[in-house]
Amino acid sequence: GTVQVLTHGTTLHGMQNLEIGLERVPTTYYARRSGVGLALGNADALFGPQSRVGVVGLGSGTLACYAQPNQSWTFFEIDPAIVRIARDPKRLTFLSRCAPDARIVLGDARISLAAQPAAAFDMIAVDAFSSDAVPMHLLTREALQVYGRAVQRDGLVLFHISNRYLDLNPVVAWIARDEGWSSVILEYVPSEEEEIMNATVSVWIALSRNPATIDRLVQLSGDDSINWTTLEARPGFEGWTDDHASILPIVNYESLLPPWLQ
Repeated sequence: GTVQVLTHGTTLHGMQNLEIGLERVPTTYYARRSGVGLALGNADALFGPQSRVGVVGLGSGTLACYAQPNQSWTFFEIDPAIVRIARDPKRLTFLSRCAPDARIVLGDARISLAAQPAAAFDMIAVDAFSSDAVPMHLLTREALQVYGRAVQRDGLVLFHISNRYLDLNPVVAWIARDEGWSSVILEYVPSEEEEIMNATVSVWIALSRNPATIDRLVQLSGDDSINWTTLEARPGFEGWTDDHASILPIVNYESLLPPWLQ
């Protein structure tokens, strides 16, 4: 009775507080002190008062509540059912209350982003990997090339890699190193007070071709700047490309065991 939850199978797509005054507070993986919260909360400081934000994966629309009136926001979503739910104010009001004018592009995000004008965005948040069915084509070297074309030269690409089954850290580390991007990672652990507000543990990675953009993001994070750490590549890990990608080296096999064996 105090929250509205959007789930699909075992995947949590979002949670909205229903108590008056708390409806616009970003929750779950998108809390203020998460990696994406720190980046989107400082979008204007990073890129100016008319920053352009793209989000891959709509979910409940939680990230919309970082939008400012002067900004331009575009969501890329493959599932029309998710769009209908997120737009329905009888179910969730993140979109209707925070970014009613946000553009929603329906279809496969990689194809849709490839069709956007070059340098159309200052920041792209890729949030499509928390389920047990990871869209691998969004995490290959060629996918990063698509994001790199869509985001301006000094822009940011953020990856949400929270996943109970797979360790996606080495996948992103490899494509970042292979393509020459600077990167940092932040594993957010909410305080007890933040947990009460329905914030959850999350892992976000920030990439930029300009190391100064990464340095500026860390600086703007204030007291949370110490939580950003350098993303380290795994020795011997063979990264994902459109020609070859395997989940076997990154499976968290312990997560597949019954609880009494873990």
